[in-house]
Amino acid sequence: MPEMFSPSAEMFSPSSVKRNPEGITCVIEVTLPQISSWILQCGGLPEYIARLVRDLDVLKKGLAPLYDEMQEGDSLWLCRSEQIGPLYCHEGIALVRDGRPVVYVRMVQH
Repeated sequence: MPEMFSPSAEMFSPSSVKRNPEGITCVIEVTLPQISSWILQCGGLPEYIARLVRDLDVLKKGLAPLYDEMQEGDSLWLCRSEQIGPLYCHEGIALVRDGRPVVYVRMVQH
């Protein structure tokens, strides 16, 4: 079962947020409701965390590292590590500008 973030005032630790990330592949452009659905599909979430993820306002605040830097023309993408293997495979959401990930939030570590 993948390890997920825990709810708090800041949903993600600073180590989960990377600027100008390398070694990730953008898979598909996503909206906030799609991000919520994706997290819920990962499974293994306690109900109190699932409620937070379903609340799009709370989720958007949790994704502040992305939304705070979003500019006209930017988009959010589901991404994963280029290398797949034990201890270094991860998935998350990236703010993409001009076809390049600008900020990446690692959300699932396999």
